Amino acid sequence: MIILDYRERSIISLMFDIDDRIDIYNLPVGDILIPVNGSAILIERKTPLDLSSSIKTRRIFDQASRIFKEDSVLNYKIKRKILLIHGEIMDYENLLGLSVASIYGAILEIRYRYRIDVFVSPNDFHFKEFIRILRKREIEGKDDGNFEEVWERRINKSDTLESWKIYVLTSLPYVGDKTAKFLLERFRTIENIAKAPLSDLKNIPGIGEKKAKKIYDIFHQ
Repeated sequence: MIILDYRERSIISLMFDIDDRIDIYNLPVGDILIPVNGSAILIERKTPLDLSSSIKTRRIFDQASRIFKEDSVLNYKIKRKILLIHGEIMDYENLLGLSVASIYGAILEIRYRYRIDVFVSPNDFHFKEFIRILRKREIEGKDDGNFEEVWERRINKSDTLESWKIYVLTSLPYVGDKTAKFLLERFRTIENIAKAPLSDLKNIPGIGEKKAKKIYDIFHQ
């Protein structure tokens, strides 16, 4: 379930792409409420035009202050508070005469003074993916507790050639261990993967057309 403020009906079709249950409420603060495991994520959504206008009138800081002070919404304890900018933030047509410095200054104040995380989704596809991944990570508890250092992968001298191949392939965008194994099962060698046509790459489980194009371009441009 996703709870949407009634003033955000313009994005309801996007939200139905994420969840088939969308409840409409008059939220006291924020625009999107995502209940997860008994608590909730609260999101204030701003288009670049709305962001610029609210910075100019300083309404954004009143909204940030109210979100900062709110501990629960609709009986859900708020676990995370987010300002999500929906659109290309530095589209100069949407800045309403504000300088770039004013935009970034306001964003930094929202982040550091009001403890609200700020993210940018430049288009509808990125917006939906952000919401989907945000909720998925929250359900799986990936943003809680102590984190392992996933950025550094250790390879032992005793590891097999297959392990080294997987290590190399996971440096490609969108390729994790599972996808790397699928690639090797299909093409056997990294050389064959590099030479593979786009039509073959996109048929690998978990890749699809857009990811395949990115991988193909790395080897051919």
